[in-house]
Amino acid sequence: MTERRRWDLLAFGDPCMDLNLEVDQWPEAGGKVMARAAGHTAGGTTANAACALARLGGRAAVFGRIGADPFGELLRRSLREDGVDVEHLQVAPGLPTGLAVSLLPPGGDRGLVVAPMAAAPPPFPAQRLHDALLQSRVVYAMPRDQAELSRISQLARGTRTRVALDLEPAVAGDPQTLAQRLPFADLVFFNEAGFRACTGEAPSAEGLRRLLAHGPSCVVVTLGAQGAMAVDRDGAVRQAAFDVPVRDTTGAGDAFNAAFVLAHLEGQPLAACLRFACAASSFVIAEVGARAGLPSRAAVDARLDQARSRRPDGADTVW
Repeated sequence: MTERRRWDLLAFGDPCMDLNLEVDQWPEAGGKVMARAAGHTAGGTTANAACALARLGGRAAVFGRIGADPFGELLRRSLREDGVDVEHLQVAPGLPTGLAVSLLPPGGDRGLVVAPMAAAPPPFPAQRLHDALLQSRVVYAMPRDQAELSRISQLARGTRTRVALDLEPAVAGDPQTLAQRLPFADLVFFNEAGFRACTGEAPSAEGLRRLLAHGPSCVVVTLGAQGAMAVDRDGAVRQAAFDVPVRDTTGAGDAFNAAFVLAHLEGQPLAACLRFACAASSFVIAEVGARAGLPSRAAVDARLDQARSRRPDGADTVW
C-alpha cells in the first residue's frame, strides 16, 4: 500500500468508561470484600489501542458509538486529548455508554467485568465504514459477531485496508470459532489465555505457524511477565518482557498491539516490532488505568536505547 492515507489505524468498536476498584483479595462466590475507589478512566479495547498509537506518533481514528450521557462526553473528550480523530464516533440516543469494572488486587493482574453498549440495530453502516476504510491503512477490531466481522473484512478487502484482530477468549474461545475468524485477518493478536482457549495448547513457534495456513500473514501472542512471541512468513521471534514494577495490567495488551501495528506499518523487521511493542506496554503496567501510562515515541525509544546499552545483542530470540 503506497498511497498516503489519513489514518494509520481505524479502531472499530465502542469505547467504554472503566471504573477502577482496588481490592486486597478476590471475592468468593456469594461473598463480599471491601474495595478502595481508584477513580474512573476512559477505556475500551480498540479505543485504547487508538490512543496508544496516537501517543506514539501515529494517526488514529475511532469508528464506534457512545451514549448521550456524561460518560460518553468524557470518552469523546479523552480521545480528542490523545490526538485521536472522532469524526466517526457516533452518539446512540437512548443507550447508555458502555462500562467496565476493573478489580485491582495486589500485583496488578486485574479482573474485569464488562457491560458493553447494546448491539447496534440494523442496518449495518456499510457506506460510512467503507468511506472510513478508504482513509485507513489498518482496521483494528475485537470481533464478537462473525457476521459483523465478515462485513468488515469484505469492505476492507475492497479498500485494500489490512485487518488486525485481537482474539481474546470472550471473542474466539474455542478452535471452531477461531477457524471462522482467521481467514478474515491479516494480523492476529492473542494473549496467552486467548491462545490456549482458541487452540487447546500452550503457545509455541510451531503452534503459531500452523495458524498462518488459515490466512493471517502474522500471528502474535503476549505472555505477560514472560514477554511475547510472533511468527510471520519469514520466521519466528520471542522477546523477553522489560523488567518494571507492575501496578495495573489494564490496557497493556492494547498498547502492545498498537505499538506492534505501528512498527509493522513502518516496515520494521518482526524482531524490532516485537521489541518495540514490549517496550511500549512496559510503561502502561506502572500506572492505574488503561491510558494513564501510555508513552510517547521518545520515551519508548529511550527505553530501547537503555536496554541495548545493557545488552548490545538485543533481547529477542529467533527460533
